[in-house]
Amino acid sequence: MVWKPGMKLVHRAQREWGVGVILAVQDDGRRLQVRFAGRPGTTIVSGRDPALAAVSASAPLEVPPAAGPLGQLLHGRVGQASAFRLRARVARLEALRRADSLGALLSSRVHVLPHQVGAAGRILADRTPRFVLADEVGLGKTIEAGLVFAGLRQIGLAERVLVVAPEHLCFQWMAELFHKFNALFTLLTRERIAELGGPETALARSPLAILSFEQLRGDEELADACWEAETDLLVVDEAHHLADDALFEAVAPVALESFGLLLLTATPVRLDPREYWRLLGLVEQVPTTSLSAFKARLARHEAVAEVARGLLAGGDAEAARARLAGLAPGDAFFSAPRSGEALLAHLAEHHSLSARLVRNRRAQVGAFTRRVLRREAVPAGGKEAAAAGVCARLARSGEKVLCFGADVAALAGLRTAIAGLGLEALLYDEAETIEQRDRLVARFRDPEGPRILLSGESGGEGRNFQFACHLVCYDLPPSPLTLEQRIGRLDRLGQHRPVEIHLLPEPGEEAFLADLYEQVIGIFDEPVGGLDAVLASLPAELLGLRGAPEERREEFRRALSARVAEGRRAQIEAYDPLLDIRSAALPELSALTERGLARVGEGGAATSAPTATASQIRERLSRLSQWLEEELEEVVTEVGRRAGLDVDTDQNVNAFEVAFTLGAHMRIDALPGMTIPEDPETHLGSFWRETAVVREELEWFATGHRLVEALVGLARDGDAGRTAVVRAAGAPRGGALLARFHVALPQPADVDPGARVPSRQAARYLDQSPLAACASLEPRHPLRPDLVGALDAGELTDARLAGPLDPAAASGAFAALSREVQEELGRRREAALALLSRHAEAEEERLQAAAAGGADPEVVEESREELQQHLSATAGALRRARLEADAIAVLVP
Repeated sequence: MVWKPGMKLVHRAQREWGVGVILAVQDDGRRLQVRFAGRPGTTIVSGRDPALAAVSASAPLEVPPAAGPLGQLLHGRVGQASAFRLRARVARLEALRRADSLGALLSSRVHVLPHQVGAAGRILADRTPRFVLADEVGLGKTIEAGLVFAGLRQIGLAERVLVVAPEHLCFQWMAELFHKFNALFTLLTRERIAELGGPETALARSPLAILSFEQLRGDEELADACWEAETDLLVVDEAHHLADDALFEAVAPVALESFGLLLLTATPVRLDPREYWRLLGLVEQVPTTSLSAFKARLARHEAVAEVARGLLAGGDAEAARARLAGLAPGDAFFSAPRSGEALLAHLAEHHSLSARLVRNRRAQVGAFTRRVLRREAVPAGGKEAAAAGVCARLARSGEKVLCFGADVAALAGLRTAIAGLGLEALLYDEAETIEQRDRLVARFRDPEGPRILLSGESGGEGRNFQFACHLVCYDLPPSPLTLEQRIGRLDRLGQHRPVEIHLLPEPGEEAFLADLYEQVIGIFDEPVGGLDAVLASLPAELLGLRGAPEERREEFRRALSARVAEGRRAQIEAYDPLLDIRSAALPELSALTERGLARVGEGGAATSAPTATASQIRERLSRLSQWLEEELEEVVTEVGRRAGLDVDTDQNVNAFEVAFTLGAHMRIDALPGMTIPEDPETHLGSFWRETAVVREELEWFATGHRLVEALVGLARDGDAGRTAVVRAAGAPRGGALLARFHVALPQPADVDPGARVPSRQAARYLDQSPLAACASLEPRHPLRPDLVGALDAGELTDARLAGPLDPAAASGAFAALSREVQEELGRRREAALALLSRHAEAEEERLQAAAAGGADPEVVEESREELQQHLSATAGALRRARLEADAIAVLVP
């Protein structure tokens, strides 16, 4: 059969998938990308699979009536009890991963911290995930953006994603997304775009793509193609560069068209109101109409923030309430006495400058160690010998040493000098590919491996070295921001020792620069991230000072000191207590982790206990992560073995490692999203975060990994485990029927991808965890909820029926238990509609406040219409949610 895009087909082994349409044909027809009516997203199937059958082009995209598991039982098709149990575990795991986006929030190859989960969770809970992420440098904005991407991808809302960043950071983004989130993005360089046939074709063939500012700014055709691509999520790194008008004009249309938008910047927003105004104008539903109006908004907010700072300092609550009543005369909340805590909570929720801004501060997170300067003057021409001596001394004491320099040739000479002292040093820049750099970093990370790594500026490309605490500066870059990036490889979240910075300046210009960095800028005491606007011009200014007399240099030192002091002062004044409260999101995090633990059976009933502390939340996140890692490993390895993969968990692997070997020996013809190789191919990795973080050369088997998702999908969508006859203590003499159902939302009648499909929006509100019920096969078919719990708790044993299953008794029992689960679906539907309504009411309140604040009436009305359209479409999808029988077992005593 010659398959072509647009043809329709069915999979005879997966009748529940319904009719599918071919979206793409790959590898000369060996792989087909198909969207089936009965499956979310797209499915990759083998074009050589004999189970595929073409149907008429006029066949509707619908799921045909199928016999289902009950029909299979009545026809004597009975599966194994162990497969039935595995299918139940897969269904439960899928529900747990999707609930509150928990699987995605815990899917990164880093130890996520409460502030990162809080930021991502807040964005994922919003109907329109459009935010400015303004965390201070080193707090993990990239991780937060990755968590948001993973959460949206998991529920089908991020099929087309574009990352835009400065050119020198594009590779870093590709590496971070691949290493930490199992997402392979295409870096669309000018050459790659030309190879793919131009901007429009390149973007169409690269649903996950990365572009540079420099390309967008100078290529109108590319900017137009991005605008027309209907992006689900746009991520803009170093977004303060949008202050450049040409770049803003290229990016803004794409940002306004995208469903989701994340603008990442660590620059203090108060340094430039115009920049702040333009950024918020891209994410807010009703932006402020002019810069002057925004400045007035800033002034009003500062007055409120001043009251909040007073309350946090222990000020009188009644005096604060009276002051706030004057500042916000239309807010009835301030008309009655309130506690200080209540006032702060209300201010954070209703009087923050913007609900679309998240900013965590290092002082607030409090997870950093101090910096220690080790400065040693060296004679002219003595740098190489001195640096080799420092590196060797530290290495021999058992330390890992990272040495940065801009001149790779000079670093090669340093490596030779270190070798002359009897030690091996690795040179990062000699590794040309991601794989080679992975292996090199793995050797450096290995406790038994080389203890010295020499690197040019490329060592900052997506690499973190918190396991080391010694940084040797072989030279000093003219930009303090570059030096900060070097230090930031070690001075990051997860560093538990002071970061020791070894400086070896030679006399002259380098010593002058070292003095500026140490005494004027203070970079060896605290980060300078956020002083970009103050320090950006320093390289050019230093160039102009070369050979200048001492008087002029002293004058420059004084001027720079004043600029830095003003920048530091602006940072302190930019402290917004209401933004701190909103960004920390402790109540939301406390509730999320409590719900998660309850779902996995490790928490008690929901309580009205006080909000958990950050340390308690961190401990809860660790417990949830460990549960998911263990359950995912057990389920995926079992599915792999059943599919015929060679799965090694204890023979030729280390502890906490797993090796999956694919090949022609497998018992299946296709894996979704993967090609089964003819020759054996092994994937070596770990399901355990602790192991994956330490050993970056291993694959990270987590939510989003293509093999993990393929095997979970195989168990979830295949026929194995749909029926069984099992022995159950307490079952009635005549037997009982136990059925598990999954909640299905209506599928679109077309093949539109991404966030614009109402059913995918509805998935954010509806509890889609599996439902199970049991009814006796004896007359009247009484319900037996006790057997559902007992079956979930113990091992299942295969049994045999004494004779054929009575169709009338089976149908009666199925009807009785179906009524029970339909009632539960009704309760879930009403809860989802209520949540949708509450979210819509909160949005309407914000729109009313914007209108009262002088916002453009037309924009307010357009936002109201958009909100109503969302409400109507999503509510319609929720009301059409249905139950589908996934698996049925007969229970016998």
